[in-house]
Amino acid sequence: MAHRGLRVAVVGASGYAGAEIVRLLASHPCAEVALATSGRSAGRRLSELCPWLHTDLVLSDFDPASLRADFTFLCQEAGFALEHAPELLATTRVIDLSGDFRLKEPSVYERFYQRERPKGAADVRAVYGLPELTDVEELADAKIVANPGCYPTAALLALMPLIASGTVVGTPIVDAKSGVSGAGRSRKETDYLFSELSGGFKGYAMVGHRHTPEIEQMAGRPVRFSPHLIPAARGIEATIHAQVTKPPSAEMFQAFYNGRPFVQVVGSPPSTKLVHGSNLCLINVDYDASTEFAVVSSVIDNLVKGAAGQAIQNMNIMAGLPEETGLPVSGVWP
Repeated sequence: MAHRGLRVAVVGASGYAGAEIVRLLASHPCAEVALATSGRSAGRRLSELCPWLHTDLVLSDFDPASLRADFTFLCQEAGFALEHAPELLATTRVIDLSGDFRLKEPSVYERFYQRERPKGAADVRAVYGLPELTDVEELADAKIVANPGCYPTAALLALMPLIASGTVVGTPIVDAKSGVSGAGRSRKETDYLFSELSGGFKGYAMVGHRHTPEIEQMAGRPVRFSPHLIPAARGIEATIHAQVTKPPSAEMFQAFYNGRPFVQVVGSPPSTKLVHGSNLCLINVDYDASTEFAVVSSVIDNLVKGAAGQAIQNMNIMAGLPEETGLPVSGVWP
């Protein structure tokens, strides 16, 4: 049953993902942000730190013992949810935007995130929240949802129809590019300065990126994942190269995502600009007969479908609302 007047807490509201949740929820008909926290800026107005937001919210310290909300979005670095989620689940349902609960195997998490899981986190059973690929009933009943990473969202939405068809041979290649906002708002390394990025792009963490096991976990097989940083604020483009025994078709992908409002199959490789500000994923399907490779490209806005929008999509399902409630299906152009 749908709920009205949902009280929402955003932990880490001054970061890119947290601020985007506040922005999107301002247009949500059934939910409002009742609490916004910041570890460094408690007592200040959120609009001071995020002047693009029209809001009267005053940031507070994070106090899990006193937090009361229907839903709490955790928009913090890895490790934060592991520490605090067990206590929070006594009073609120949680949607975690970090990678703390995405990976099922603790040893894999510890290897790729370089930290140990606290003992108290072992009893937390999170549902992986990629709505188009996760059992919706599981999401609806979840106490805590692990919101997927932005790269895995773009990659898996393009890859999984091929996997489901049973035609993939060997190891798929995921060649992906992301705008710099995917690194978060607090990064101070020179690599993320406009003067360093402008005029070029580069690969990074080409082997051992922490999103690799997340993609492989859902795909059920190894993948060759190569991420790149592009000189743009927003957007992810992922191109899947996979040798197949049968050519894929746009109709196959359309049938796979039938009834899912945020995935659209298009006739040519899409630009990230087409999804800017929206919760859409656009997918193009092609086939190279000379090599017998499927070539599938997808684009998302890394801060919306790749983070905040998908988190709200999960909240909607958990609250018994239509998943598209309050979420934009059109991009901002130009």
